Amino acid sequence: MPVKVRFKASLALKSPPPLTLSFIQLLMLFAASFGFSQSAPPILTAEAEPKQPFLEIRGAEQRLNFDLLLHNNSSEPLRINKIQVSVYDASGALAFRRYLDENGRPSGISTLPDRIIPAHGALSVFNPIYSFDREMPLARLHYEIFVERPSEKEPNLLHVFTEAELDVSPRIYPGNTRLTLPLHGLIYVFDGHDFYAHHRRQDVLRGGKYRPNPVRYGYDFMVTNKSGHLYQGDRFVKENWFSYGSPVYATAGGTVVDAANNIPENSYKDGQVAYPPGLDDIDPTGSGNHVTIDHGDGEFSMFNHMKPGSVRVNKGDRVAAGQQIGEIGFAGDTFLPHLHYMLIEGADVNTSQGLPSYFDDFERILGAQTLAVKHGQVDSGEIIRSVASSATK
Repeated sequence: MPVKVRFKASLALKSPPPLTLSFIQLLMLFAASFGFSQSAPPILTAEAEPKQPFLEIRGAEQRLNFDLLLHNNSSEPLRINKIQVSVYDASGALAFRRYLDENGRPSGISTLPDRIIPAHGALSVFNPIYSFDREMPLARLHYEIFVERPSEKEPNLLHVFTEAELDVSPRIYPGNTRLTLPLHGLIYVFDGHDFYAHHRRQDVLRGGKYRPNPVRYGYDFMVTNKSGHLYQGDRFVKENWFSYGSPVYATAGGTVVDAANNIPENSYKDGQVAYPPGLDDIDPTGSGNHVTIDHGDGEFSMFNHMKPGSVRVNKGDRVAAGQQIGEIGFAGDTFLPHLHYMLIEGADVNTSQGLPSYFDDFERILGAQTLAVKHGQVDSGEIIRSVASSATK
């Protein structure tokens, strides 16, 4: 090879190395001449989870829903003391810069639940700068994560042991499937996927293993009445919840790729949820009785926690938009009767990422007023009503 020829020629013309060089140093020089030298990996590296973050549009707001995966390649733990994001437009011009650091008592960065990255380990951090005005040009977001040694007795705002950098180019995900709400009448979004929602706050490094977050854009839907009540009488009787037994409808047409109809339900005992024995073996994902529908174009709807015996479809069936597929129950990983709904990218909930979803033809209940929505996003805390039915309980 030409490199070898040049190396031999230059070696012949050089004078012997000085005696001050050790044998190890000579070996290093030899290896470097052949390109064998390897630089040490950076102490800290960062990546986005999922790798392609999406922008979810809500009126005049752009919402980011992704995590920062930080990898500590050193032999000592590291503590995050600052996270900074710089926003650039398509031309590369700086449009915005924001940070969280240890300034203040309590500091802004203390809102992160965990800031210690273990030695030779990883940490999943919920991206704390998650909302931007619609006018902000989010062509590229440059994240800088600064860390220090936790052995430092006092935080020092100006001290940084090392840092990691990450570029993110989010894109709007408009959705490929026109969806309608899976329930009729008045619906309470008990929990959605805003920054504080438990669906959003799923650690993707569970048990030391990486797992995607399929519920990242999930919803817990409940039936409510005009007063906002969710049940009547004793709340520890499942039948007293308005949601229990309410029909569940397909959000769009497609093919059923998975269904379960015989998962036993939970119950209440002494004010606590009592789960059936052996539930982890028969329902390892905690989905309970469920239906998964393939809409095509890489989008799948999953409906969880339905009543045993209420599921009306089987694997392989074709369903139409608005067709009843079951009833809300109390099965799976839940402490109250509700419908968990989510749009995901695959049929396997263990390997699929969640996707943003928008719904057609519903109303937002804003006190005594209503706002008709032809196509839009819903999230935690809202009371909405499907136009398909104005009936309430």
